[in-house]
Amino acid sequence: MIADSPPAIVLPVQVAEAVKPAPQLQGPPAGPQTPPPPPPAAPQAGWRTRLKDSGVNLTFSYVSESAASISGGRDQGAAYTQQLLASAVVDTGKAFGLSGGKIIATIIHRKGQDLTATRIGNLFEVQELFGGGQDLRPAELSYEQQLNGGRTALKIGLYHTGDDFATLPSGCQFQNFAFCPRPTTLFYNSGFSGFPIPRWGIRARQDIGHGLSISVAAFEVNSIRAQTGNGWQLAPRFDSVVLPVELGWKSGQGAGQLPGLVRVGGLIDTTDKPDVYADANGDSYALSGLAPATRRERWSAWAMAEKMIVRFGPGERGLSLFGTMTLSDRATARVPLFLSGGFVARGLWDNRPRDNFGLGLVYARVNPRIADRQRDQQMLGQDVDPQRWEASGEIFYGWQATRALLLRPNLQYIHRVGATSRYPDAVVAGMTIKLIL
Repeated sequence: MIADSPPAIVLPVQVAEAVKPAPQLQGPPAGPQTPPPPPPAAPQAGWRTRLKDSGVNLTFSYVSESAASISGGRDQGAAYTQQLLASAVVDTGKAFGLSGGKIIATIIHRKGQDLTATRIGNLFEVQELFGGGQDLRPAELSYEQQLNGGRTALKIGLYHTGDDFATLPSGCQFQNFAFCPRPTTLFYNSGFSGFPIPRWGIRARQDIGHGLSISVAAFEVNSIRAQTGNGWQLAPRFDSVVLPVELGWKSGQGAGQLPGLVRVGGLIDTTDKPDVYADANGDSYALSGLAPATRRERWSAWAMAEKMIVRFGPGERGLSLFGTMTLSDRATARVPLFLSGGFVARGLWDNRPRDNFGLGLVYARVNPRIADRQRDQQMLGQDVDPQRWEASGEIFYGWQATRALLLRPNLQYIHRVGATSRYPDAVVAGMTIKLIL
């Protein structure tokens, strides 16, 4: 966050020693001396700085993502999408005397177009910012309390599963939705939620020593709130829940060490979902004409890691590698196998310590049982291509123009668009602009 005005600077006032006038041999006596001007007043702190000192930290931001399909895909064209955000984080220790507490309230407004849907036809949006209702809505209202000297943390409220589970720091440097900031397949295959579609939930995290921690949570599954115009329907719906658990390990946290993070976890979703292939008799519902069988629950699991391998300077300056794998049950999952990996380099040059650049690769395997159903649909004369897999890559450079303004051009390549060979490989040029006040 950038303060409204610089910190108050008090200028020292030097009082010159009075110098007696020399005796006059002739002429009238000297008149009274003009008094020195008063010292300049110290500048007053800005209202946001005063709020922060009292425990209220405000953030305002504008983010846009533009993308143009240069070649391949269904068609060529361009699209623009944007987000406005206002957020308040309240330190309850400073504000109310309740140490270790934090309140977060966030509201956002999104609008724009989705190039993936209108021009390309690939599995993962080339503008991760698109979605979440494309309207004005609350994105978070939560309370977190640290206990036991910070070793235990409890969080409750309206927020996102992905705030605490299956997330790596490097994820949202990329514009492709497959990376940012957690594996997209968790959204496709379960009731796992991410910004800006919050769910009512509760989470507990316990540090167990040696950099290890364990987190467990329960969230409602509420697809209605994701729809345009329904963001203000805040009533909870706990008829089905997502139950995630995750073990985390942080390494290299000491001075001069190379930091690393490993996360391994899984979830159970109690929502009833249709089988992707079979009817109640175990036969192809595409051929039998019966309704798909209902599965009473579904699961997903993940393993991910990020590790700095070379340090360029203090803080986050360095070269980090990352990798992710997710698995989901074959009965209901659209993409049961997902792999991603790459690198992000931060602050390679001393004169550009906040710039970064990176490369990411993604492989997504569509459920083979979906392909079996699509082949059955072909037998019935339907114009359907069996989906197998899609791969994509992205390279970006983030130029931190000022402390508040980031410009991040990127280039994306998509192989087997839509997990079929119907359309040629797509090349997409993108630009992310981020202004944080």
